[in-house]
Amino acid sequence: MTVVTPFLCDMQARRSDQLLLLALGFVWGSSFILMKIGLNVFTDRQVAAMRMFFAMLACLPMLVQQWRNIDGKMWLKLIIPGMLGSCIPAFLFTAAQTALPSSLTGMLNSTVPVITLLIGLVFFGLRPTMVQVAGLLVGLGGALLLIVGPDVVGGFKPEAILVVLAATCYAINLNYVRRYLTGVSTMVMTSGGFVWAGLPCGAYLAYDGAFAVMSRTENLIPLMSIVLLAVVGTALAVVVFNRLIIRSGPLFASMVTYIVPLFAVMWGLIDGETVRPVQFAAVGLVLGGVYLVNLRKG
Repeated sequence: MTVVTPFLCDMQARRSDQLLLLALGFVWGSSFILMKIGLNVFTDRQVAAMRMFFAMLACLPMLVQQWRNIDGKMWLKLIIPGMLGSCIPAFLFTAAQTALPSSLTGMLNSTVPVITLLIGLVFFGLRPTMVQVAGLLVGLGGALLLIVGPDVVGGFKPEAILVVLAATCYAINLNYVRRYLTGVSTMVMTSGGFVWAGLPCGAYLAYDGAFAVMSRTENLIPLMSIVLLAVVGTALAVVVFNRLIIRSGPLFASMVTYIVPLFAVMWGLIDGETVRPVQFAAVGLVLGGVYLVNLRKG
């Protein structure tokens, strides 16, 4: 009985983490269609700023709880997670989606683990295995096909570069967190980071007159889509992701990369977007590269 009980508990915890991973993939995969809905009324900059501002408001209870644990030096360290991990990518994604289908944006987002390895290799002294290097090349090849493939959404679209830049921001942030913020509470990292992102975005919204646009009843659905994106798809999702890293490790948490494009494509198809065979082949290369990148050393 003493042997069986811990085993059952471990199985339940593993199943719980798997369900969280699936839910996280659904939430992040749905974020691109939510941005698309918001862009029907608001500008791309307004959508991004609203996402950061509402995410900060959602994190205020955590911030109050963790305030004593954030000193001056910690506040400075949290600039990178706040700006590169949240704020700048939010603006890049919405700018890209003024010209790209949400499904393609979701596919390109799957390059994050591959670019993370590349950034770690060049700037953070990571030592990849030969298999990981092969995965890096395969993944980058798939990303290049998504960007410049002749049959991909009518040909090359420069806005796709913005998604890759957003993925690069995420990659730099992941390497930074791994190197300099190990042991920092996920609540501190999340709430403190969103302060850096949310305060300037709130000031921008006030300056731009976006709050007046939000108050119009005919804009309720686009507004609620952005609130949902901010609270569930940003603030809550970051907390869940950090929890998965702590409980099951970064390798398990990174598996969300395989799930996000599936839901992004699903929502795109429901919304009438065209997904071409070459795109499926390209995202297959990206995810194959991600698999090789995430292989443990033998």
